[in-house]
Amino acid sequence: MSAAIERLLGYQIEARHTPGALVHVERGGKLLARAAAGQLGPAGTEPMHDGALFRLASLSKPVISLAALMQVEQGLLDLDAPVGGYLPALRGACLMGGIAPRRPPTLRDLLRHTSGFAYETEFREASLREIALKSDFGARMPYVDAADFLQSLAVRPLAAEPGRAFRYGFSTDVLGLIVAAVDGMTLGESLRRRIFEPLEMTQTGFEVPAAEQGRLATAFAADAAWHARVPGYGLHREGRPWMECGGAGLVSTLDDFARFARLIAHGGRHRDGRLISEALFLEMTRNQLPEDVDGPLGFTGAGFGFGLGFAVRLDYGAAAMPCATGELTWSGISGTALFVHPREQWFALCFSSNMASRMMARMEFRRAVAGL
Repeated sequence: MSAAIERLLGYQIEARHTPGALVHVERGGKLLARAAAGQLGPAGTEPMHDGALFRLASLSKPVISLAALMQVEQGLLDLDAPVGGYLPALRGACLMGGIAPRRPPTLRDLLRHTSGFAYETEFREASLREIALKSDFGARMPYVDAADFLQSLAVRPLAAEPGRAFRYGFSTDVLGLIVAAVDGMTLGESLRRRIFEPLEMTQTGFEVPAAEQGRLATAFAADAAWHARVPGYGLHREGRPWMECGGAGLVSTLDDFARFARLIAHGGRHRDGRLISEALFLEMTRNQLPEDVDGPLGFTGAGFGFGLGFAVRLDYGAAAMPCATGELTWSGISGTALFVHPREQWFALCFSSNMASRMMARMEFRRAVAGL
C-alpha cells in the first residue's frame, strides 16, 4: 500500500468518517495497490476483509447501463427511441403545468441523465421540488412497487426539457425496468445472464441471503443520512413491496466489482471475448452532452461531461481531481467510488461505508492513487 493511500484511509477511520475501507488499483492486469483498513462496521471487532459486502448505491448504474447497451447491440433497443415505447406508463410525461415537452425522453436520455426523471433534490425550482418530494421514492427504495413508481413518475412534472439539462436521478431505475421487460425476466436474472456469469461475478446481486448478511459493511451511527438511505438495499422484507432498483440496488464485493471495472478498463473485452462491440463501447465512453447542456458538476467537480453510464473527463478546463482526458468515473452515496481509464487499462476502486464525507473522500482517493 502506498503511503498516500495509507494516510488517506488512516485519516478516514480516525476521523470516524467510515469504520473501514477496501482499495484496489491495477493497470494492464498488474496490481498496483491493495489495502484493507479498519473494521467491517462500528459494532464489534471484525476487521475489514475481502469478503465484505457493500451496497453499491449509484455504482449500480454503470452495470445496468452496460446491460441496456448489450440489448442495443442485439437490436432489442434503440438508443433514440422514446422511453414510452418501452414503458407505456411514461408516454404522457409532461413539464410543469401539463405542458408537453418538445420531444419525449429517449433511451439515450436515460443513459446520460437528460430524461427529466430526476431525483427530488435535482429539481431546481422550489415548487417543482415540493411536488416531487410528495412521493420521495429516494427515501423509500427499495421497498416500493414498480408499477406505483412508474405511475408516480408519469404524473409528476419532468425536471427539465428532455435532452436539455443534466438532472441526475431515476433514469437508471427506469432503464432497469426496460432491460427486465425486454428480456422477459427480472432485472437480477437479466444481469446474471448478461454480465455476472460471463465475468464470474458470483457475489453480486440485489438480495443478500440471510446467512450472508453478517458480511454487510455498515456506517457509523452518526452518519444519519447513510442509515436513512442505504441499509434497505440487499434486504428483502416479507410483506413489503420490493423493487430491484437499477439505480442503486446492487450489493457486491470489491473483487466482484473489480471484474466489472476490469472489463471497462479493457474496452469491453474479457478473456472469453467481448460483451459489447468496440464501436458501442466508444459510444458509451464519450461525452454525450451538448456543449450548452450542464454536466455532473455537483458530483465530480469541474471538467467532466457524461457518457452512457459514466462521467467522462473532458479535454479542457479545470478539474477537481487529477483525471486524464477520457478517464471515466462514478460513485455511490454509500461510499463506493470507481475511476477507470480504458486507454491505460487502469482502474481504481475504493469501497467504504461513508455518506457524510463521500465527495471529499473520493476526490482525496483519486489524488492518493495519482502517483501509482
